[in-house]
Amino acid sequence: MRRLSQISVFLCLLTIAACDSADCSLRNNVACTYCFYSDGESISLLDTLNVYACGTDSVLVNQEIGASSVNIPMSYWLDADTLIFEVCGEIYRLVDTVYVEKTNIPHFESPDCPTKMFHLITSVRCTHHFIEDIAITFPQINYDEVENLQIHIR
Repeated sequence: MRRLSQISVFLCLLTIAACDSADCSLRNNVACTYCFYSDGESISLLDTLNVYACGTDSVLVNQEIGASSVNIPMSYWLDADTLIFEVCGEIYRLVDTVYVEKTNIPHFESPDCPTKMFHLITSVRCTHHFIEDIAITFPQINYDEVENLQIHIR
């Protein structure tokens, strides 16, 4: 009986030692950070901001008020993302289209983890209804939440 207990304990320890924990990153959100500026100073929008993915029914930012920045995921396989930025006040609605061209870079961590897609922004342009200019500040989109694009508002 004692020998059976020792064998059972040994098998339990062997089973536990055989288990492998997946080392997948818990910080696995890959998004582009857009920050808002006016006259060279960081600002918070006083109006309602909506952001849509063009050509889809995806709402990426929904009625955010007071935004100084927004994190927006990027498409995995497209070479360019087209976004609609809409700012609404009580008596007006301004819409600009933002075009972000990028290179997609597969990121592999472990066989237990899904492959993520990092991105490298190659160029950005927009229509100029309320956005005066967009500048690339950090072109690499990865797990780091850093300012990637500066949106300069008129």
